[in-house]
Amino acid sequence: MKKFLGLLFLMLILNGCDDGDMTIETINFTDVQAGSCGETIYKLNGNEAIYIKIPGTLQPFTNEVTPVGSPKSIQIGSTASGIVSVTYRAYDGAVTVNNICTTPAPISPIATEEWIATSGTIEIATIAVYSTPDATTGGYQISKYLHNIVFKNVVFSKPSGTQVYERFPFGEYSTNATELPLNFDPEDISICPSNQLLYNARTNGIEGIYIQNFDPTLLDITNLGVPKTALISSNSNRLVYRLFQTALTASNQDYFCSGTLPATPAINEEWIAKDGVDNVSGIIEVVTTTNGSGYLHTITLKAATFQKDNNTFYLGNTYVMGTLLTAN
Repeated sequence: MKKFLGLLFLMLILNGCDDGDMTIETINFTDVQAGSCGETIYKLNGNEAIYIKIPGTLQPFTNEVTPVGSPKSIQIGSTASGIVSVTYRAYDGAVTVNNICTTPAPISPIATEEWIATSGTIEIATIAVYSTPDATTGGYQISKYLHNIVFKNVVFSKPSGTQVYERFPFGEYSTNATELPLNFDPEDISICPSNQLLYNARTNGIEGIYIQNFDPTLLDITNLGVPKTALISSNSNRLVYRLFQTALTASNQDYFCSGTLPATPAINEEWIAKDGVDNVSGIIEVVTTTNGSGYLHTITLKAATFQKDNNTFYLGNTYVMGTLLTAN
């Protein structure tokens, strides 16, 4: 009996000792879908929530692919643009978006614990997600962007002390890409009389596609029915797509044939085709046939890829830019 009481006393002593080490707790939201309200990106999981607030001036979630191995990096804490914060909360009931995005927050459920990040780095790596290739042209474009968010060396202040994560994966947050209509009528194609610029745009439309320094030999009429080809290049046959913020108000000829393209309407997005490769990509093909007393030039773009910064989209295996009529 004495031995038993002695052993019990020893166990009580050991259990009562505190060596100063914090209790390790873990939180995990990787598989939870992220939402947003204003500058706040949040994840909810039952009675738990974690959310990030980043000033919009830091542009944390721009629709721009980041180079591999070079994510966008934002420091937690005070910055010149405002405060970057990361907060974790546990509640006494199921948490909803109103608890995160409404001011003042609902009375219930009540937050029972709160962790606030005092330091660390938010890394954001962005990739593009593409649409299903078009059944006719094979073309595809970016449908959305996925932003993979990871906290590095983040230190949380919590009621029981501090919690440190060398690497804490927050998970993915998605943003929609700007849809490019690419809705051109082949009969709307024209060529400027003075500067060899070939363009296609709808009247009062919000987009245009054009070729600068267009090679005039592609419109040669000596070999009818025989395809003539040239490569897209940054120097000659430069292929550009523009999406405008508002519709073209002047005539298409006034806009595209003025020498220097006008500043209005403002450009929402501009994409430039990559240089072509012989028999592989970036090819302009023209087939000329007779049409009454004139000639019909069918201009097809083959395997053209457009680029804007680190983003790309594929116009298609074959895309008819237009059917140009010229006089005899």
